[in-house]
Amino acid sequence: MRQLMQCRAVRSICYALIIALVSTIAPVPLSPARAQLMPTYSVGVVEFVNESGVQGDLLARLATDAVVVEMSKTSRYDVSITRTQIKSEMEKLDLHMPLSKIGLVRLGEALSADAMLEGAIKSVQLAGSGATRRATVTLAVQMIDQASGEILNGAVQTGTSSARVGYAPDDDALIVEAVNNAAFLAVKTMVDYVIPEATIQMNIGEDQVMLNKGVRDGLKPGMRMIVLRNKEIIGYIDIRTVSPNDSEAKVIKSMRGIQPEDKARAIFDMPNLGGSAASAPLPTGAPAAGKAHKGTISKIGKFLLGAGIVFGLASLFKSGRGSEDALNIGASDQAQVSWDPSKLGHGTNVLQLQILRDSFDEGARPVKVLDPTTAWDLGKTTIKDIYGVSGDVTVNYLTIASNPATSYSPASYKLASEPYGTTHSYQVRVLYKVVTGTDEDDDDDSTTDDDDTSSDTEKYYYTPVSNTIVATAIEPVRNQDVVSPAYVASEPAPEIQISDLQQGITNLQWNRKDGADIYYVKVEPVIPGSAPSWNNMSSPIYETNPTISLPAAQRISLAATLANYSEKVMKWTVYCRHISDTSQAWVQGEENRFVISGLPPAPNL
Repeated sequence: MRQLMQCRAVRSICYALIIALVSTIAPVPLSPARAQLMPTYSVGVVEFVNESGVQGDLLARLATDAVVVEMSKTSRYDVSITRTQIKSEMEKLDLHMPLSKIGLVRLGEALSADAMLEGAIKSVQLAGSGATRRATVTLAVQMIDQASGEILNGAVQTGTSSARVGYAPDDDALIVEAVNNAAFLAVKTMVDYVIPEATIQMNIGEDQVMLNKGVRDGLKPGMRMIVLRNKEIIGYIDIRTVSPNDSEAKVIKSMRGIQPEDKARAIFDMPNLGGSAASAPLPTGAPAAGKAHKGTISKIGKFLLGAGIVFGLASLFKSGRGSEDALNIGASDQAQVSWDPSKLGHGTNVLQLQILRDSFDEGARPVKVLDPTTAWDLGKTTIKDIYGVSGDVTVNYLTIASNPATSYSPASYKLASEPYGTTHSYQVRVLYKVVTGTDEDDDDDSTTDDDDTSSDTEKYYYTPVSNTIVATAIEPVRNQDVVSPAYVASEPAPEIQISDLQQGITNLQWNRKDGADIYYVKVEPVIPGSAPSWNNMSSPIYETNPTISLPAAQRISLAATLANYSEKVMKWTVYCRHISDTSQAWVQGEENRFVISGLPPAPNL
């Protein structure tokens, strides 16, 4: 039998039969898949929804118009499709708000749009009184590719109204200003985002490919990408390893066979704000992260699933279940783990949230433990505090001998101290309890007899481990890390001559920080408005050498910006991060200062 299964002909027949079986139950695409790769997108903007409960549909329409106005100012988006056209096509298609992603795809096709934009006002808050009263509005928008239903771009931004001097505006005016500011920031974020793209170079085995782009082009482990051939989606891949100039990926779905010269484009990772803007995923969309291997559910499987749901509902009415899903974690800030605090019944019956590092089996020991009574509703915690400490760290945690178990026991161990700069993978699991009540007497009265027994049974479970995030604890660039111009906060700021900066005699230089491989610099006047600001965030410095300095072109650009501002005091800050981390947040360094020196006197002739 073993020799028979190893026979190539037999294996080929087996694969063919499997493909034929799956094809009979796989969902049929709504329309031929294709992707728009044009630099300018024709975008239809549907009415936003207002989840804040403040001012209702009127505020939602205001936010929609504000985003359309901001998008019309850019060369990236064509938003000439009018509200009247959208309403007319929706009536023809019998579509109603809020639209599902299928509805958005259908509407986009009818409008001949490249993409559709939907959005939601997530919150509206007012604080302060009188002239200091301010409004804060959080706005989430996401752009859906008309062909595939995948998210092309998006943003979650918070706009705040400005304080008024001399008078106190009404709340409506403050909210309108905050909405406009949030719309501006959201569109700016979308315009600044460049979708990472790459080309398949070669196939490696049956389910791996090599790409011609890497870290320097924005690719990172865990990134999911659509694979295109002649603008048609033919598969999905998951980036596994990256180097500066190339990367390797695993094929997680292939409709037509992925080949060299096929194009790959990253799927936008929409920030998690506790719910989608308005719509649910398309059933024909990309495989969910971590679930690509499960395949299509058969008809028998669907029947069993339905029976399981009925059984599960019955179990719920008996007051307990032991099948909580894994948390979905993220990293909204540098070296941070975040989760949705509404999960697991807002932490009800949760004993511990345990953060695991690199090893994720049931016997793995956590590197950090959180008490749900104080930390669950925060929805986030830093993992930076377990680094750079003197001596080992004692980790006290709870453990169960099996999953499930009828009891738990305390345990502890010494976590070896570790300096900053090492990149790790992190997952989370939750230890929780389920109390199951049994009562054999169905009578409602309090009378007891020999046949009446009741008891409560407690069981303890681990949830499955969460998805994986990658994080690096990095120290900020401090004053003592600066090489030139050296700055000591207790002493006068050093002087920089513009001519020296132009010629390269002087430059902004600092020592690298362990774990950081990408940097940018922000230069601003100490007195706002007294001199221009400058930064190189759009062209950051990729560097791992011991000393980092501004490249020649950026140094000359900085000199030209500050050339006519003699005697002005400037502050400058270095930001850094690790390119492969899940979070794109930067580690802000300490503020340094320098004084722009006047030009040297002309020589006497």
